[in-house]
Amino acid sequence: MWIWLLLMLCNLLWAGNFISGKIAAGEFPPFWISLLRWSIAAVILLPLAFWAQPFRLRSIDRKTWFYLAAMGLFGIDLFTLFTYSALQYSSPVNVSLISTLTPVFAMLFAAFALKTRIYRRQYLGLLLAIFGVAFILTRGNLDQLGAMQFNRGDMLMLFADMSWVLYTAAGKNITTLPPITTTALSTLLGVVFLLPFAPLVPLSVATVSRAGALSILYISLGASVCAFILWNFALQRVNLTAASISMNLIPLYTAAITVLLGGTFYRAQLIGGLLVLLGIGCISVPAGKYSWRTAVKMMPGRRLWLYPLRLITLLAGGKSVG
Repeated sequence: MWIWLLLMLCNLLWAGNFISGKIAAGEFPPFWISLLRWSIAAVILLPLAFWAQPFRLRSIDRKTWFYLAAMGLFGIDLFTLFTYSALQYSSPVNVSLISTLTPVFAMLFAAFALKTRIYRRQYLGLLLAIFGVAFILTRGNLDQLGAMQFNRGDMLMLFADMSWVLYTAAGKNITTLPPITTTALSTLLGVVFLLPFAPLVPLSVATVSRAGALSILYISLGASVCAFILWNFALQRVNLTAASISMNLIPLYTAAITVLLGGTFYRAQLIGGLLVLLGIGCISVPAGKYSWRTAVKMMPGRRLWLYPLRLITLLAGGKSVG
């Protein structure tokens, strides 16, 4: 039971990244949010990685360095740049919901680049996820889909999803380093790639508020360091399939936090979000050994997973929902 509570806390910390990122995006350029976030995280992660399992940089082969550099470019740099740029134009709820499309892009990447077999259930999930996102973007008015102008932030988040798929694909090729070392070194490389551009992006420190500074601190420590440690601790004790399903709680938490802070949560976001999560479930649960029933049985205290959804539904009913 307590492992699942840790996973829920981990996803809650990641959900807070979208809320804090929205605050930070109002005061910092996306470039500086990314640079500050990962610079602070690297200072903490590198000593932790060395303490967990001492390593020598010279012992890492060139192929591994190549994949570490790809992780730093796509996951540390591009993913966060697209995400925080998206938050300048779109709501945290929309951004978090669109972020759940990552398995869709992963499935398409596997099908076209790796020639992986795609099952009918996964095609159904793809259609459900696309329909759910369209429902969110149009606020339920699907007849306006052809004539509407899409929010720039929502489009940027789609690029963030694609970047994360390439980051994950690169990480799967690293088998000689423990996860915390891989993350620490890819974070360091991501910071190194960003540093040369720092003089080209102006930053007005005088206009930064206390809320803006605290949001950067939370993003660095809570959403980066603490969430990563909780995730890897839990992965040592539960199946990866069941743990990955828990990430679908992120948009639910984001919506609940948004409403609690006085924001508006639209009914279209609830319906579209449920469609996206259902589609992602069809894509993510593998065929054969695992099934829906198997995945659910792997979750002790599985009724806990209904509480965030009930909370959002309750809060949405008490607000002026569109």
